[in-house]
Amino acid sequence: TLNLRFPALVSTACGQAVSYAGESYPTVQIGTQCWFAKNLNVGTMVTSVSSVDSQRNNGGIEKYCYNNDSANCITYGGLYQWAEAVQYQNGASNTNSPNPAITGNARGICPMGWHIPSDQEFCTLSKFIDATTNCTAFGTSSSTAGGALKSTSGLWTSPNTGATNSSGFSAQPGGFRNSSGPFYNLGLNTSIWSSSEYSSTNAVYRNLDYNNLPIYHYNLGKNRGFSARCIQD
Repeated sequence: TLNLRFPALVSTACGQAVSYAGESYPTVQIGTQCWFAKNLNVGTMVTSVSSVDSQRNNGGIEKYCYNNDSANCITYGGLYQWAEAVQYQNGASNTNSPNPAITGNARGICPMGWHIPSDQEFCTLSKFIDATTNCTAFGTSSSTAGGALKSTSGLWTSPNTGATNSSGFSAQPGGFRNSSGPFYNLGLNTSIWSSSEYSSTNAVYRNLDYNNLPIYHYNLGKNRGFSARCIQD
């Protein structure tokens, strides 16, 4: 099992690649923020067949790979339950809230100098692209900005509506692992965790779809497996 606290090379300027756990992550400046430009792929693969196949608080990092195929982690990144993504900070779990609540950066599974983005940091990203973004309501957050975030690399199922990747965020359609164990929607959508809770069992995330332009702002059960990105401290 991978030790979370090993030294990592951290870029000193946005735009430089970050070397972490044997992977190279391009970075991109979007407004005032610096983001990883691909999904995290870190940890030891856990096979998921049913709801009991949860990731564990065992001092290392664990990931799901779509359809239990490690090649999908290489292409699309790993899938993580929420508590794993934030690395159980302040006692966080998929059924209980951190105590005290996470108020600062949640490094989680990111390298040193980087962290899992908060709901507010996702809001800042969306507003830079679309000033009319609604950051409070759940549902459609921005009706147009999703295209600026979606990769044009060919991984998305056609028509990949409105995709320009003008932001450089290069969102990849990694699908998700359902709470009951199976995997769904590879090539069709991406769901990316924030570090922000909605309730003791739900956390906030952003979703992009292959046939829609919006950025969607949702909350769902922490025991689902979603993608993860890092933002610079």
